[in-house]
Amino acid sequence: MSLLTVCRSGATSLLWLFSGLLVTPVIAKANDIVSLDNYFSESWSTVDGLPHNTVNAIAQTPDGYLWFATWEGVARFNGRRFDIFERSAETGLPDSGIRTLTVAKNGDLLVAGSRGGIARVRGQQWQSYPPLGVLINKAIVDSQQRLWLATEGEGVVMQASDGSRRQFTEDNGLPANAAHGLYEDSKGQIWIGTTAGLALVDTNLVLSHQFPEQITSPVFALAANSEQQLLIGTERGLFQLNEQQQLTQLLADVPVATLLPEASGVLWVGTVDRGLLRLYNNSVEQLSIEQGLPNNRVLALLRDKEKSLWVGTNGGVFRLRDAPFTTYTSEQGLADNYVRTVMSDQADCVYVGSSRGLDQVCNGVISNIDLSSHAKGQSVLSLAVGQQQSLWIGTYTDGLLHYAGGKVVAHYNSEDGLAANEVRAILPRPDGSVLVGTSQGLNLIAKGQITTPVAAVALPSPFIMTLHQTDDGRVFIGSGAGVSVWHNDRVTQLDFSVLDQAEYAFGFVEDPAAGILWMTTDRGLVAFDLATEQLALIGRSHGMPFDKLFQLVIDNQQHFWISTNRGVLRLDRQQALDVVYGRRDQINYELFGESDGMASAQTNGGSSPAASLHSDGSVWVATSVGASKVQPARLSAFSAVIPPVVLEKLVADGKQYSPTQPVELAAGTSRVELEYAGLGYIMPQRIQYRTMLEGFEQEWAGRGTQANVQYTNLAPGHYTFNVAASYPDGGWSPAAASISFSIAPHLWQRPVFQLLVILVLLALMIAAVRWRLASLKRSELKLKRQVAEKTAELAALARLDSLTGLANRRAFDEAMQHELKRAKRQQEPLCLALLDIDHFKQVNDNWSHSVGDEVLKRVAATLQQHCRDIDSLARWGGEEFVILLPDTSLALAQEVCDRLRQRVADTCFTDIVPDLTVTLSIGLAMLQDKDDGKQLLIDADRALYQAKSRGRNTVVSHVGTDPEL
Repeated sequence: MSLLTVCRSGATSLLWLFSGLLVTPVIAKANDIVSLDNYFSESWSTVDGLPHNTVNAIAQTPDGYLWFATWEGVARFNGRRFDIFERSAETGLPDSGIRTLTVAKNGDLLVAGSRGGIARVRGQQWQSYPPLGVLINKAIVDSQQRLWLATEGEGVVMQASDGSRRQFTEDNGLPANAAHGLYEDSKGQIWIGTTAGLALVDTNLVLSHQFPEQITSPVFALAANSEQQLLIGTERGLFQLNEQQQLTQLLADVPVATLLPEASGVLWVGTVDRGLLRLYNNSVEQLSIEQGLPNNRVLALLRDKEKSLWVGTNGGVFRLRDAPFTTYTSEQGLADNYVRTVMSDQADCVYVGSSRGLDQVCNGVISNIDLSSHAKGQSVLSLAVGQQQSLWIGTYTDGLLHYAGGKVVAHYNSEDGLAANEVRAILPRPDGSVLVGTSQGLNLIAKGQITTPVAAVALPSPFIMTLHQTDDGRVFIGSGAGVSVWHNDRVTQLDFSVLDQAEYAFGFVEDPAAGILWMTTDRGLVAFDLATEQLALIGRSHGMPFDKLFQLVIDNQQHFWISTNRGVLRLDRQQALDVVYGRRDQINYELFGESDGMASAQTNGGSSPAASLHSDGSVWVATSVGASKVQPARLSAFSAVIPPVVLEKLVADGKQYSPTQPVELAAGTSRVELEYAGLGYIMPQRIQYRTMLEGFEQEWAGRGTQANVQYTNLAPGHYTFNVAASYPDGGWSPAAASISFSIAPHLWQRPVFQLLVILVLLALMIAAVRWRLASLKRSELKLKRQVAEKTAELAALARLDSLTGLANRRAFDEAMQHELKRAKRQQEPLCLALLDIDHFKQVNDNWSHSVGDEVLKRVAATLQQHCRDIDSLARWGGEEFVILLPDTSLALAQEVCDRLRQRVADTCFTDIVPDLTVTLSIGLAMLQDKDDGKQLLIDADRALYQAKSRGRNTVVSHVGTDPEL
């Protein structure tokens, strides 16, 4: 939403609010500045991890971290998590109240606040200084590397690089001892804002007070505009001072708390009680609580490296940023937020049909089309463009309207012969007739007459949701029970039974270049070859995340945009074609939702069209909260930004080390975990990572969005860990974050010890020769040893499954008891997975038990090959296996199990039985605080049951009382 819409009652209220405002408020022209309608707002508070909702200052260090100063410490933000630093031995601060943050030219962060606490942060190292004993309101480092501190009651303190200090107070000319603002101008002079006016310290450290004399009210903020004119934010307004010492008042009677001038000429003004203002080209725009600002007191402003604007308020942090999606809602003028259909007229306008009316969006301007004379509820379900750019409008309860020349020229309903008043699909035809899909069948309107070209009983379902006609005259009818084709007065039904039992057809899009009609269904994306009439499905087995797909749009960059219940998917068209024609097995996708500018990730389907490609290349989608649009061409701008990457933690066997310097680890270190973060804030949840551990790996390993990696049982030696980050389709970090560490060898792994062992072995060989010459006693000892070995082998066999060679149930029970005790003792997560071979009985029944045994052994070998070293795998009985996953979260266990499921599904069994494929259903559960092993098995078994009931070949996790995907 725009910060200020100077129209209707808004202009009057703004003029009243800023009585005496010297800048005339007008709307900035579109070619002067990007409309804030294209920006997305988000906020964070204590609920999200901030230590306190009052944000006094914001800074960004060169490594990319964002820092927020609050009264309960300073919070470091990496896009996903806040790390809090407060009064502690690490920071050396005398109090947690932080008032100001300053980034020095060398990249160090200066932190200051209550009790005069001052600290310097370099990387992850804190260095504190002797406190002043009084609140520090502002700190800056000038061009001569001198530190200036504005205090609440002790004036201004200047500390030189040699450690010497000089103090400016009322005694030597400062207007007041309470100072809030500091600014160094281009001449090296220091301007000071106090509670009694403005002062200046020149390059010779000579103080001038009451300068200019007109400013006697408290000065809270100082800055300079792009022309190096001094901006002075006071309790009574905003002033501008030029080099000729001429003072101009920009805002009157507005208490200014902070300023952020930008090179573009935009000036952001944070006020004490009136929210955020934007001044540009003689225009003023306002953002307040009414428009989503957490609080009207704005204390801090920052433009980050990705061009997002961060606003610190008394109610948390607020951000305005560019986002892929823009959403129009009732706040911008839509008749209602529940949008059912969107349609481009392929010229300048997009029509938006909602549950309360029809809107026309032309070049960002929304106007309502009044249908109340013919549609009582004005609930619009479907749209189509007819001849001469007339508009056909399908409603929920009032039938079909024909709109032309600014009025309804025809109205058809059930009383006129329409099958039902609920119209979900409209298809204008080249001959001027119109096909109408309703909830009770299909109608044809020709020359004002309604007929029924296809009887409802001839269709698998009369509930029609989408229609499409190809150049050869075939009409495709999408319904709640599949797709019918009407051609030459014959109706045929497409066989969806082979497409994972798909039923609902929500939308059609013809792809002339490929000769394919794409169909969005409740089981994925269906491709219908218009020439061969062959069907193919791109579904879950190919990597699609959801079953139900509503509407597909092919953009100008040859990408598919598909609306779903859980966001908008973007697929590569060529990849989709490759899957259809068997050239690849998996398809990649991106999922867009609320964090990308959509007011709701829930889109709407079942009406036509539910998404549309506009003439400017933008894609519009109907959602449950407004109409969202994305300009695909702009996505490359997001990918062009490469987020910096930092290492945050190195943990070895539970002990944390600083990742800023080489680390030496003790001999026997078995587990090394590294956490890292891509410091990007536009799309942090989709930052991709790749890592390489030199000394262990030869190539980069893709980690997806996983922000940590673990290595177990590394050999002694020297290693260097590297990590790089990127946005989807963007470049990788040019400078990877790296850390070196070494694992010391045990005594027996050292060269000297190994030489000693060789010498000992030589001695033993000599002793062995003598031993061979021994008589009966030696033979007797040898025999005893052999008997002992055989006994040990028998004991080991008693713990193994004779068919698969895996641990049997007895061995697993022992391992489980051990891990249960360890997990509870060390408070580590413990997960258990039950795996069952799908339809195994059919293998035995169809091909014999010997074939079944071979399948069991191959599945066991596959699982054993791809299990992690820390996991315990056993045969549970019959076709069931069990895996114990120690020190593993439920999310990570889900990934491990899904990988095992996929490995088994990819395993070749054709040498056993031609065309035989084997899949697994997996139930996963995590140990709860009060659970025992029995309950863990019960939970996993319940989850396994759910996996089978949901179609098999899947992993279901038990969460709380209910298993979930």
